[in-house]
Amino acid sequence: MALQAEALVEEWLNKNGFFTIRGIKEKIDEIDLIGVRKRNYGWQYIHCEVQIGIRPVTYISKLTNNLMKSLEVSSKNSAKLRKPEHLLESVKAWVEMKYKSTKKQQMRSNIIQSEAWEYWFVHGNVKDENELILIESQGVKIISFADVLNDLMNKNTENSFSGSAAGELIEIMNFMKVK
Repeated sequence: MALQAEALVEEWLNKNGFFTIRGIKEKIDEIDLIGVRKRNYGWQYIHCEVQIGIRPVTYISKLTNNLMKSLEVSSKNSAKLRKPEHLLESVKAWVEMKYKSTKKQQMRSNIIQSEAWEYWFVHGNVKDENELILIESQGVKIISFADVLNDLMNKNTENSFSGSAAGELIEIMNFMKVK
């Protein structure tokens, strides 16, 4: 479902005036979506990550090695209940890895040299809503996938463009809405 979700988010960004690039990879590092659009005040640059869980059984952020030891678990994806301080530590590490690392900065700079990048995260259902609050506290804009889909279904698309593979899927969804 990850590719379909990314395609729908890309379509939503296109409908909102963004030129997008999806799936930027360098070895094991990846950026889901880069978006650029002209605004009255200048250019807007976004780095958007997409992680859609329908029936989440684990957290968005992985445990650090230190947390794995202190919680006595063998998997970074452990669903073991996390205390607030544990959740904060794993969220900080996740935000660093996804958005702020030197490698991600370099990948973005290879496309556009700017210090004005916004970080966006599109999510589905989550195990713990507090994780989203902590991600937002790290400077990441939180966007619900349900809001993206609702916007796509209700947006007047006469004056917008479609640059993604999801354009036809949205047409089908809108067709079903009128039945």
